[in-house]
Amino acid sequence: MKKTLMMALTTLFLSSLSFAGGKGGLELALSSYGGLGVTAAKGYPLHVTFLRSKGLYTYGELEVGAGYNDEFVAGADASAGLLFPIDKGISIYVSAGPAIGIADDAVFDIGAEIGANVDVNKSLVFVEVGTHPTSNYVSVGVRF
Repeated sequence: MKKTLMMALTTLFLSSLSFAGGKGGLELALSSYGGLGVTAAKGYPLHVTFLRSKGLYTYGELEVGAGYNDEFVAGADASAGLLFPIDKGISIYVSAGPAIGIADDAVFDIGAEIGANVDVNKSLVFVEVGTHPTSNYVSVGVRF
């Protein structure tokens, strides 16, 4: 389980392409991940012409999260998602995919998230609600 988490972290930070939260860049957030925690994500554009012609944007994302309350919990997922532009500087997104959660043991299941992006002074602020197999979380963060 530690090897899987290390592989996810390595891939997350060594990737040259990014499209996190459907908008581009690396995401870093303060989260309620099993208590106080953090999440980080990096994404990849998925070009689906049919959906793009309808105003929908697709992306893939690698996300990791960790937190501590009474015990350490961590998780990672590889998801595919849709970005829905709402207005200039505002969008929402949803994604789902296979995930691993680590607490006492490693658990494989489905991870999912829904969030909102708001552009503030050329920086993206996002609010996200998601789930990994061992923890649900709420995150508030920025895109770099």
